[in-house]
Amino acid sequence: MHWIDITIIAVYLAGTIAVGILSRGKQSKADDYFTARGEMTSVFQSLVVGLSLAATLFSGISFLAYPSLVYTYGISVLLGISSFPLAYIVLVYWFLPKFLNSRIAHPYDIIEINLGSHARTIAAMMYILLRIGWMAALVYAPTIAILAAGNLDDKWFWPVVLMIGLSATLYTTFGGIRGLIITDAIQFVVIIIGVAMTIIFIFIKLPVSLGQAVETIVDMGHTKVNFSLDPAAKITFWTLTIGYVVSNLSNYVADQMSLQRYLATGNIKSTAKSFMFNLVGATCILFLLAIVGLSLVVWYKFVPDANMPTKVDKIFPYFVSANLPVGICGLLLAAILAATISSMTAGINALASSITYDFRSRFGKAMAPLEQLRFGKICSLIIGLASTFAAGLVSKIGTIFDITQTLLGLFLGPLFACMVLAVFGVRVNGKMIVVGVLTGVAAGWTVFRMGCAPLWVPTVTFLVCLIVSMVGTFIFGRDKR
Repeated sequence: MHWIDITIIAVYLAGTIAVGILSRGKQSKADDYFTARGEMTSVFQSLVVGLSLAATLFSGISFLAYPSLVYTYGISVLLGISSFPLAYIVLVYWFLPKFLNSRIAHPYDIIEINLGSHARTIAAMMYILLRIGWMAALVYAPTIAILAAGNLDDKWFWPVVLMIGLSATLYTTFGGIRGLIITDAIQFVVIIIGVAMTIIFIFIKLPVSLGQAVETIVDMGHTKVNFSLDPAAKITFWTLTIGYVVSNLSNYVADQMSLQRYLATGNIKSTAKSFMFNLVGATCILFLLAIVGLSLVVWYKFVPDANMPTKVDKIFPYFVSANLPVGICGLLLAAILAATISSMTAGINALASSITYDFRSRFGKAMAPLEQLRFGKICSLIIGLASTFAAGLVSKIGTIFDITQTLLGLFLGPLFACMVLAVFGVRVNGKMIVVGVLTGVAAGWTVFRMGCAPLWVPTVTFLVCLIVSMVGTFIFGRDKR
Protein backbone atom coordinates (compact mmCIF):
# COMPACT_ATOMS: atom_id res chain seq x y z
CA MET A 1 0.00 0.00 0.00
CA HIS A 2 1.35 3.43 -1.00
CA TRP A 3 2.16 6.00 1.68
CA ILE A 4 -0.39 8.39 0.15
CA ASP A 5 -3.16 5.83 0.70
CA ILE A 6 -2.01 5.27 4.28
CA THR A 7 -2.04 9.03 4.84
CA ILE A 8 -5.60 9.32 3.51
CA ILE A 9 -6.76 6.59 5.87
CA ALA A 10 -4.95 8.13 8.85
CA VAL A 11 -6.32 11.62 8.15
CA TYR A 12 -9.80 10.20 7.76
CA LEU A 13 -9.66 8.35 11.08
CA ALA A 14 -8.31 11.40 12.91
CA GLY A 15 -10.93 13.65 11.30
CA THR A 16 -13.76 11.27 12.20
CA ILE A 17 -12.71 11.15 15.85
CA ALA A 18 -12.41 14.95 15.98
CA VAL A 19 -15.82 15.59 14.37
CA GLY A 20 -17.51 13.00 16.58
CA ILE A 21 -16.18 14.59 19.75
CA LEU A 22 -16.68 18.24 18.69
CA SER A 23 -20.31 17.66 17.59
CA ARG A 24 -21.34 15.88 20.79
CA GLY A 25 -23.49 18.80 21.98
CA LYS A 26 -24.69 19.32 25.53
CA GLN A 27 -24.39 16.22 27.73
CA SER A 28 -25.79 16.82 31.20
CA LYS A 29 -27.73 13.57 31.53
CA ALA A 30 -27.93 10.09 29.98
CA ASP A 31 -30.89 11.01 27.72
CA ASP A 32 -28.69 13.65 26.02
CA TYR A 33 -26.07 10.97 25.41
CA PHE A 34 -28.38 8.19 24.13
CA THR A 35 -31.42 9.78 22.43
CA ALA A 36 -30.74 13.55 22.12
CA ARG A 37 -34.13 13.90 23.87
CA GLY A 38 -36.06 14.10 20.57
CA GLU A 39 -34.57 17.47 19.61
CA MET A 40 -33.40 16.67 16.05
CA THR A 41 -36.62 17.76 14.32
CA SER A 42 -35.70 20.16 11.49
CA VAL A 43 -35.70 19.06 7.82
CA PHE A 44 -31.90 19.18 7.72
CA GLN A 45 -31.64 17.19 10.93
CA SER A 46 -34.14 14.66 9.54
CA LEU A 47 -31.88 14.28 6.49
CA VAL A 48 -28.85 13.81 8.72
CA VAL A 49 -30.66 11.20 10.84
CA GLY A 50 -31.84 9.36 7.69
CA LEU A 51 -28.35 9.24 6.21
CA SER A 52 -27.04 8.16 9.60
CA LEU A 53 -29.49 5.26 9.68
CA ALA A 54 -28.49 4.22 6.15
CA ALA A 55 -24.79 4.36 7.03
CA THR A 56 -25.39 2.43 10.25
CA LEU A 57 -27.33 -0.48 8.74
CA PHE A 58 -25.12 -0.70 5.62
CA SER A 59 -21.81 -1.26 7.28
CA GLY A 60 -18.38 -2.32 6.14
CA ILE A 61 -19.89 -5.82 6.15
CA SER A 62 -22.34 -4.76 3.44
CA PHE A 63 -19.52 -3.01 1.61
CA LEU A 64 -17.71 -6.32 1.21
CA ALA A 65 -20.62 -8.79 1.26
CA TYR A 66 -22.81 -7.27 -1.48
CA PRO A 67 -20.18 -7.07 -4.25
CA SER A 68 -19.14 -10.66 -3.45
CA LEU A 69 -22.77 -11.84 -3.45
CA VAL A 70 -23.48 -10.18 -6.81
CA TYR A 71 -20.17 -11.48 -8.15
CA THR A 72 -21.27 -15.01 -7.22
CA TYR A 73 -25.08 -14.99 -7.63
CA GLY A 74 -25.81 -12.10 -9.96
CA ILE A 75 -28.16 -9.18 -9.93
CA SER A 76 -31.00 -11.15 -8.32
CA VAL A 77 -29.46 -10.08 -4.98
CA LEU A 78 -31.17 -6.72 -5.55
CA LEU A 79 -34.57 -8.37 -5.07
CA GLY A 80 -34.06 -7.49 -1.43
CA ILE A 81 -34.85 -3.88 -2.31
CA SER A 82 -38.46 -4.98 -2.87
CA SER A 83 -38.80 -5.03 0.92
CA PHE A 84 -38.24 -1.27 1.19
CA PRO A 85 -41.76 -0.10 0.16
CA LEU A 86 -43.26 -2.62 2.59
CA ALA A 87 -40.90 -1.44 5.32
CA TYR A 88 -41.97 2.18 4.71
CA ILE A 89 -45.67 1.31 4.93
CA VAL A 90 -45.20 -0.76 8.09
CA LEU A 91 -43.01 1.86 9.78
CA VAL A 92 -44.88 5.04 8.88
CA TYR A 93 -48.49 3.86 9.05
CA TRP A 94 -48.33 1.23 11.80
CA PHE A 95 -45.20 1.11 13.93
CA LEU A 96 -44.08 4.73 14.35
CA PRO A 97 -47.49 6.13 15.41
CA LYS A 98 -47.79 3.47 18.12
CA PHE A 99 -44.15 3.59 19.15
CA LEU A 100 -43.73 7.37 19.39
CA ASN A 101 -47.23 8.07 20.74
CA SER A 102 -46.57 5.67 23.61
CA ARG A 103 -44.42 8.50 25.06
CA ILE A 104 -41.62 6.20 26.09
CA ALA A 105 -38.18 7.52 26.96
CA HIS A 106 -36.11 4.48 26.01
CA PRO A 107 -36.43 1.91 23.18
CA TYR A 108 -37.54 -1.19 25.11
CA ASP A 109 -39.82 0.63 27.56
CA ILE A 110 -42.71 -0.36 25.29
CA ILE A 111 -41.92 -4.06 25.79
CA GLU A 112 -42.08 -3.75 29.57
CA ILE A 113 -45.25 -1.66 29.49
CA ASN A 114 -47.17 -4.14 27.32
CA LEU A 115 -45.46 -7.49 27.95
CA GLY A 116 -43.96 -7.21 31.41
CA SER A 117 -40.52 -7.05 32.98
CA HIS A 118 -39.56 -10.66 32.12
CA ALA A 119 -40.05 -9.94 28.42
CA ARG A 120 -37.99 -6.78 28.55
CA THR A 121 -35.16 -8.49 30.39
CA ILE A 122 -34.89 -11.40 27.94
CA ALA A 123 -35.21 -9.00 24.98
CA ALA A 124 -32.38 -6.84 26.31
CA MET A 125 -30.21 -9.91 26.91
CA MET A 126 -30.79 -11.09 23.34
CA TYR A 127 -29.93 -7.65 22.04
CA ILE A 128 -26.65 -7.52 23.95
CA LEU A 129 -25.61 -10.95 22.62
CA LEU A 130 -26.62 -9.92 19.10
CA ARG A 131 -24.67 -6.69 18.96
CA ILE A 132 -21.52 -7.98 20.66
CA GLY A 133 -21.26 -10.73 18.03
CA TRP A 134 -22.28 -8.41 15.20
CA MET A 135 -19.72 -5.76 16.14
CA ALA A 136 -17.02 -8.41 16.33
CA ALA A 137 -17.90 -9.37 12.74
CA LEU A 138 -18.00 -5.67 11.92
CA VAL A 139 -14.37 -5.20 12.94
CA TYR A 140 -13.32 -8.46 11.27
CA ALA A 141 -14.77 -7.51 7.85
CA PRO A 142 -12.67 -4.40 7.06
CA THR A 143 -9.66 -6.01 8.70
CA ILE A 144 -9.50 -8.75 6.08
CA ALA A 145 -10.14 -6.10 3.42
CA ILE A 146 -7.19 -3.99 4.55
CA LEU A 147 -4.95 -7.05 4.85
CA ALA A 148 -5.89 -8.12 1.32
CA ALA A 149 -5.55 -4.61 -0.10
CA GLY A 150 -2.19 -4.03 1.56
CA ASN A 151 -0.83 -7.53 0.82
CA LEU A 152 -0.25 -7.90 4.56
CA ASP A 153 0.19 -11.25 6.27
CA ASP A 154 -1.69 -12.52 9.34
CA LYS A 155 0.67 -10.89 11.84
CA TRP A 156 -0.98 -7.57 10.96
CA PHE A 157 -4.44 -8.84 11.92
CA TRP A 158 -4.47 -7.58 15.52
CA PRO A 159 -2.80 -4.20 14.83
CA VAL A 160 -5.49 -3.46 12.21
CA VAL A 161 -8.28 -4.75 14.48
CA LEU A 162 -7.08 -2.51 17.31
CA MET A 163 -6.79 0.51 15.01
CA ILE A 164 -10.41 0.14 13.89
CA GLY A 165 -11.93 -0.88 17.21
CA LEU A 166 -10.17 1.66 19.38
CA SER A 167 -10.87 4.54 16.97
CA ALA A 168 -14.60 3.77 17.03
CA THR A 169 -14.62 3.26 20.78
CA LEU A 170 -12.83 6.54 21.47
CA TYR A 171 -15.21 8.93 19.82
CA THR A 172 -18.33 6.91 20.73
CA THR A 173 -17.43 7.17 24.41
CA PHE A 174 -17.20 10.95 24.23
CA GLY A 175 -19.45 11.86 21.28
CA GLY A 176 -22.82 10.38 22.26
CA ILE A 177 -25.74 10.02 19.86
CA ARG A 178 -25.41 13.52 18.34
CA GLY A 179 -21.77 12.96 17.48
CA LEU A 180 -22.61 9.56 16.00
CA ILE A 181 -25.46 10.81 13.85
CA ILE A 182 -23.44 13.69 12.39
CA THR A 183 -20.33 11.61 11.67
CA ASP A 184 -22.49 8.80 10.24
CA ALA A 185 -24.04 11.22 7.76
CA ILE A 186 -20.57 12.40 6.68
CA GLN A 187 -19.41 8.81 6.38
CA PHE A 188 -22.38 8.02 4.16
CA VAL A 189 -21.15 10.64 1.69
CA VAL A 190 -17.63 9.16 1.83
CA ILE A 191 -19.09 5.71 1.09
CA ILE A 192 -21.00 6.96 -1.96
CA ILE A 193 -17.97 8.82 -3.34
CA GLY A 194 -15.62 5.87 -2.81
CA VAL A 195 -17.90 3.35 -4.53
CA ALA A 196 -18.78 5.72 -7.38
CA MET A 197 -15.10 6.41 -8.14
CA THR A 198 -14.41 2.67 -8.22
CA ILE A 199 -17.21 2.13 -10.75
CA ILE A 200 -16.01 5.00 -12.93
CA PHE A 201 -12.46 3.65 -12.92
CA ILE A 202 -13.60 0.14 -13.93
CA PHE A 203 -15.79 1.48 -16.74
CA ILE A 204 -12.92 3.57 -18.11
CA LYS A 205 -10.39 0.72 -17.95
CA LEU A 206 -12.58 -2.15 -19.18
CA PRO A 207 -11.11 -3.65 -22.40
CA VAL A 208 -14.61 -4.10 -23.86
CA SER A 209 -17.54 -1.79 -24.60
CA LEU A 210 -20.44 -1.34 -22.21
CA GLY A 211 -22.65 -3.35 -24.60
CA GLN A 212 -20.21 -6.26 -24.60
CA ALA A 213 -20.00 -6.06 -20.82
CA VAL A 214 -23.79 -6.38 -20.53
CA GLU A 215 -23.80 -9.31 -22.97
CA THR A 216 -21.12 -11.03 -20.92
CA ILE A 217 -23.13 -10.60 -17.71
CA VAL A 218 -26.23 -12.05 -19.40
CA ASP A 219 -24.31 -14.94 -21.00
CA MET A 220 -22.76 -15.88 -17.63
CA GLY A 221 -26.24 -16.13 -16.09
CA HIS A 222 -25.86 -13.18 -13.73
CA THR A 223 -29.27 -11.75 -14.66
CA LYS A 224 -31.21 -14.93 -13.89
CA VAL A 225 -33.34 -15.41 -10.80
CA ASN A 226 -33.13 -18.71 -8.93
CA PHE A 227 -36.62 -19.99 -8.00
CA SER A 228 -35.30 -23.13 -6.29
CA LEU A 229 -37.22 -24.35 -3.25
CA ASP A 230 -34.07 -25.92 -1.81
CA PRO A 231 -33.71 -24.41 1.72
CA ALA A 232 -29.92 -24.74 1.44
CA ALA A 233 -29.75 -22.48 -1.64
CA LYS A 234 -28.33 -19.22 -0.30
CA ILE A 235 -29.70 -16.66 -2.76
CA THR A 236 -33.09 -17.46 -4.30
CA PHE A 237 -36.29 -15.58 -5.05
CA TRP A 238 -37.81 -17.01 -1.86
CA THR A 239 -34.93 -16.28 0.50
CA LEU A 240 -34.82 -12.68 -0.71
CA THR A 241 -38.57 -11.94 -0.79
CA ILE A 242 -39.34 -13.72 2.48
CA GLY A 243 -36.13 -14.06 4.50
CA TYR A 244 -34.74 -10.65 3.59
CA VAL A 245 -38.10 -8.95 4.25
CA VAL A 246 -38.24 -10.39 7.79
CA SER A 247 -34.58 -9.54 8.38
CA ASN A 248 -35.08 -5.99 7.12
CA LEU A 249 -38.22 -5.36 9.18
CA SER A 250 -36.45 -6.78 12.23
CA ASN A 251 -33.68 -4.20 11.79
CA TYR A 252 -36.13 -1.31 11.50
CA VAL A 253 -38.63 -2.36 14.19
CA ALA A 254 -36.61 -4.19 16.88
CA ASP A 255 -33.03 -2.91 16.66
CA GLN A 256 -32.20 -0.29 19.29
CA MET A 257 -29.83 1.41 16.82
CA SER A 258 -32.90 2.25 14.71
CA LEU A 259 -35.19 2.93 17.67
CA GLN A 260 -32.72 5.41 19.16
CA ARG A 261 -32.81 7.45 15.96
CA TYR A 262 -36.61 7.48 15.91
CA LEU A 263 -36.57 8.82 19.46
CA ALA A 264 -33.92 11.39 18.49
CA THR A 265 -36.26 12.95 15.90
CA GLY A 266 -39.03 13.06 18.46
CA ASN A 267 -42.16 13.12 16.27
CA ILE A 268 -43.80 11.01 13.57
CA LYS A 269 -43.48 13.56 10.77
CA SER A 270 -39.75 14.12 11.24
CA THR A 271 -39.09 10.41 11.73
CA ALA A 272 -41.02 9.52 8.56
CA LYS A 273 -38.85 11.97 6.61
CA SER A 274 -35.70 10.49 8.12
CA PHE A 275 -36.84 6.99 7.24
CA MET A 276 -37.55 7.98 3.65
CA PHE A 277 -34.08 9.55 3.35
CA ASN A 278 -32.69 6.31 4.77
CA LEU A 279 -34.47 4.16 2.18
CA VAL A 280 -33.32 6.38 -0.69
CA GLY A 281 -29.75 6.29 0.60
CA ALA A 282 -29.81 2.53 1.17
CA THR A 283 -31.19 1.93 -2.34
CA CYS A 284 -28.40 4.03 -3.86
CA ILE A 285 -25.75 2.12 -1.92
CA LEU A 286 -27.17 -1.27 -2.89
CA PHE A 287 -27.33 -0.38 -6.58
CA LEU A 288 -23.78 0.96 -6.56
CA LEU A 289 -22.42 -2.11 -4.75
CA ALA A 290 -24.29 -4.37 -7.19
CA ILE A 291 -22.68 -2.51 -10.11
CA VAL A 292 -19.30 -3.06 -8.46
CA GLY A 293 -19.97 -6.80 -8.23
CA LEU A 294 -21.08 -7.04 -11.86
CA SER A 295 -18.13 -4.92 -12.98
CA LEU A 296 -15.74 -7.31 -11.26
CA VAL A 297 -17.37 -10.23 -13.09
CA VAL A 298 -16.64 -8.58 -16.43
CA TRP A 299 -13.19 -7.36 -15.39
CA TYR A 300 -11.87 -10.77 -14.39
CA LYS A 301 -13.50 -12.37 -17.44
CA PHE A 302 -11.39 -10.24 -19.77
CA VAL A 303 -8.47 -9.41 -17.46
CA PRO A 304 -7.68 -12.75 -15.78
CA ASP A 305 -5.41 -12.68 -12.75
CA ALA A 306 -3.66 -15.82 -11.54
CA ASN A 307 -3.17 -14.29 -8.09
CA MET A 308 -6.85 -13.55 -7.51
CA PRO A 309 -7.97 -14.79 -4.04
CA THR A 310 -10.07 -17.94 -3.87
CA LYS A 311 -12.14 -16.59 -0.98
CA VAL A 312 -14.89 -14.46 -2.51
CA ASP A 313 -14.90 -11.91 0.36
CA LYS A 314 -11.35 -10.89 -0.59
CA ILE A 315 -11.88 -10.36 -4.33
CA PHE A 316 -13.09 -6.76 -4.06
CA PRO A 317 -10.31 -5.56 -1.70
CA TYR A 318 -7.75 -7.43 -3.82
CA PHE A 319 -8.99 -5.59 -6.91
CA VAL A 320 -8.68 -2.30 -5.03
CA SER A 321 -5.04 -2.89 -4.16
CA ALA A 322 -4.04 -4.44 -7.49
CA ASN A 323 -5.74 -2.05 -9.89
CA LEU A 324 -6.93 1.23 -8.41
CA PRO A 325 -4.51 4.16 -8.69
CA VAL A 326 -2.86 5.70 -5.65
CA GLY A 327 -5.28 7.96 -3.80
CA ILE A 328 -8.45 6.26 -4.99
CA CYS A 329 -7.33 3.08 -3.26
CA GLY A 330 -6.88 4.99 0.00
CA LEU A 331 -10.23 6.75 -0.45
CA LEU A 332 -12.04 3.46 -0.98
CA LEU A 333 -10.41 1.84 2.04
CA ALA A 334 -11.37 4.96 4.01
CA ALA A 335 -14.94 4.45 2.74
CA ILE A 336 -14.89 0.85 4.02
CA LEU A 337 -13.67 2.13 7.36
CA ALA A 338 -16.38 4.81 7.26
CA ALA A 339 -19.04 2.18 6.77
CA THR A 340 -17.57 0.06 9.54
CA ILE A 341 -17.04 2.75 12.14
CA SER A 342 -20.49 4.30 11.57
CA SER A 343 -22.11 0.96 12.39
CA MET A 344 -19.80 0.06 15.25
CA THR A 345 -20.27 3.37 17.01
CA ALA A 346 -24.05 3.05 16.71
CA GLY A 347 -23.85 -0.48 18.10
CA ILE A 348 -21.68 0.59 21.05
CA ASN A 349 -24.03 3.45 21.90
CA ALA A 350 -27.14 1.27 21.58
CA LEU A 351 -25.64 -1.47 23.76
CA ALA A 352 -24.53 1.02 26.40
CA SER A 353 -28.06 2.43 26.37
CA SER A 354 -29.51 -1.06 26.80
CA ILE A 355 -27.25 -1.91 29.75
CA THR A 356 -27.92 1.48 31.36
CA TYR A 357 -31.70 1.56 30.98
CA ASP A 358 -32.70 -2.10 30.63
CA PHE A 359 -30.55 -3.35 33.53
CA ARG A 360 -28.74 -0.77 35.68
CA SER A 361 -31.65 1.66 36.05
CA ARG A 362 -34.18 -1.12 36.65
CA PHE A 363 -32.25 -3.37 39.02
CA GLY A 364 -29.63 -1.12 40.63
CA LYS A 365 -29.76 1.76 43.05
CA ALA A 366 -31.12 5.07 41.80
CA MET A 367 -28.53 7.29 40.15
CA ALA A 368 -28.37 11.04 39.70
CA PRO A 369 -28.49 12.22 36.05
CA LEU A 370 -24.75 12.89 35.95
CA GLU A 371 -23.97 9.49 37.49
CA GLN A 372 -26.17 7.80 34.90
CA LEU A 373 -24.35 9.64 32.11
CA ARG A 374 -20.98 8.59 33.52
CA PHE A 375 -22.15 4.98 33.79
CA GLY A 376 -23.28 5.04 30.14
CA LYS A 377 -19.88 6.30 29.00
CA ILE A 378 -18.05 3.61 30.98
CA CYS A 379 -20.33 0.99 29.38
CA SER A 380 -19.50 2.39 25.92
CA LEU A 381 -15.79 2.04 26.62
CA ILE A 382 -16.07 -1.54 27.91
CA ILE A 383 -18.37 -2.66 25.08
CA GLY A 384 -16.09 -1.19 22.43
CA LEU A 385 -13.06 -2.98 23.87
CA ALA A 386 -14.96 -6.29 24.23
CA SER A 387 -16.21 -6.15 20.63
CA THR A 388 -12.73 -5.35 19.37
CA PHE A 389 -11.14 -8.34 21.06
CA ALA A 390 -14.02 -10.64 20.01
CA ALA A 391 -13.24 -9.95 16.34
CA GLY A 392 -10.77 -12.80 16.23
CA LEU A 393 -13.46 -15.36 17.07
CA VAL A 394 -16.06 -14.84 14.33
CA SER A 395 -14.24 -16.06 11.22
CA LYS A 396 -15.09 -19.69 11.98
CA ILE A 397 -18.79 -19.22 11.07
CA GLY A 398 -18.18 -18.74 7.32
CA THR A 399 -18.25 -15.84 4.88
CA ILE A 400 -19.01 -12.32 6.08
CA PHE A 401 -22.58 -12.63 4.75
CA ASP A 402 -23.11 -15.94 6.57
CA ILE A 403 -21.70 -14.54 9.80
CA THR A 404 -23.92 -11.47 9.91
CA GLN A 405 -27.15 -13.07 8.71
CA THR A 406 -26.78 -15.93 11.19
CA LEU A 407 -26.10 -13.60 14.13
CA LEU A 408 -28.91 -11.23 13.14
CA GLY A 409 -31.31 -14.10 12.56
CA LEU A 410 -30.65 -15.89 15.84
CA PHE A 411 -31.27 -12.89 18.05
CA LEU A 412 -33.09 -10.21 16.05
CA GLY A 413 -35.93 -12.50 14.86
CA PRO A 414 -37.15 -13.15 18.44
CA LEU A 415 -36.76 -9.43 19.24
CA PHE A 416 -38.94 -8.64 16.23
CA ALA A 417 -41.59 -11.01 17.62
CA CYS A 418 -41.43 -9.24 21.01
CA MET A 419 -41.84 -5.81 19.42
CA VAL A 420 -44.76 -6.99 17.26
CA LEU A 421 -46.57 -8.32 20.33
CA ALA A 422 -45.76 -5.18 22.33
CA VAL A 423 -46.85 -2.70 19.67
CA PHE A 424 -50.04 -4.63 18.96
CA GLY A 425 -50.70 -4.54 22.70
CA VAL A 426 -51.37 -8.29 22.83
CA ARG A 427 -51.66 -9.51 26.42
CA VAL A 428 -49.43 -12.55 26.69
CA ASN A 429 -47.78 -14.52 29.46
CA GLY A 430 -44.39 -12.93 30.18
CA LYS A 431 -42.80 -16.24 31.13
CA MET A 432 -44.05 -17.79 27.88
CA ILE A 433 -42.31 -14.99 25.96
CA VAL A 434 -39.05 -15.99 27.63
CA VAL A 435 -39.69 -19.60 26.59
CA GLY A 436 -40.61 -18.42 23.08
CA VAL A 437 -37.42 -16.38 22.70
CA LEU A 438 -35.18 -19.23 23.85
CA THR A 439 -37.04 -21.75 21.69
CA GLY A 440 -36.76 -19.44 18.70
CA VAL A 441 -32.99 -19.10 19.14
CA ALA A 442 -32.66 -22.90 19.44
CA ALA A 443 -34.75 -23.41 16.31
CA GLY A 444 -32.67 -20.86 14.39
CA TRP A 445 -29.41 -22.52 15.42
CA THR A 446 -30.82 -25.91 14.37
CA VAL A 447 -31.79 -24.54 10.95
CA PHE A 448 -28.31 -23.08 10.51
CA ARG A 449 -26.59 -26.32 11.56
CA MET A 450 -28.77 -28.27 9.12
CA GLY A 451 -27.22 -26.26 6.29
CA CYS A 452 -30.18 -24.04 5.45
CA ALA A 453 -29.52 -20.62 3.92
CA PRO A 454 -28.70 -17.97 6.57
CA LEU A 455 -31.59 -15.76 5.38
CA TRP A 456 -34.07 -18.38 6.63
CA VAL A 457 -32.77 -18.06 10.20
CA PRO A 458 -34.59 -14.76 11.09
CA THR A 459 -37.84 -16.04 9.59
CA VAL A 460 -37.68 -19.26 11.63
CA THR A 461 -36.70 -17.54 14.90
CA PHE A 462 -39.43 -14.90 14.46
CA LEU A 463 -42.21 -17.38 13.72
CA VAL A 464 -41.19 -19.90 16.40
CA CYS A 465 -40.96 -17.20 19.08
CA LEU A 466 -44.33 -15.75 18.08
CA ILE A 467 -46.11 -19.11 17.92
CA VAL A 468 -44.63 -20.51 21.15
CA SER A 469 -45.47 -17.29 23.05
CA MET A 470 -49.07 -17.25 21.79
CA VAL A 471 -49.70 -20.99 22.24
CA GLY A 472 -48.09 -20.95 25.69
CA THR A 473 -50.32 -18.04 26.69
CA PHE A 474 -53.40 -19.89 25.42
CA ILE A 475 -52.46 -22.96 27.49
CA PHE A 476 -51.22 -21.34 30.71
CA GLY A 477 -53.21 -18.11 30.64
CA ARG A 478 -52.32 -14.44 30.45
CA ASP A 479 -50.43 -12.43 33.03
CA LYS A 480 -52.61 -10.58 35.49
CA ARG A 481 -51.47 -7.01 35.11
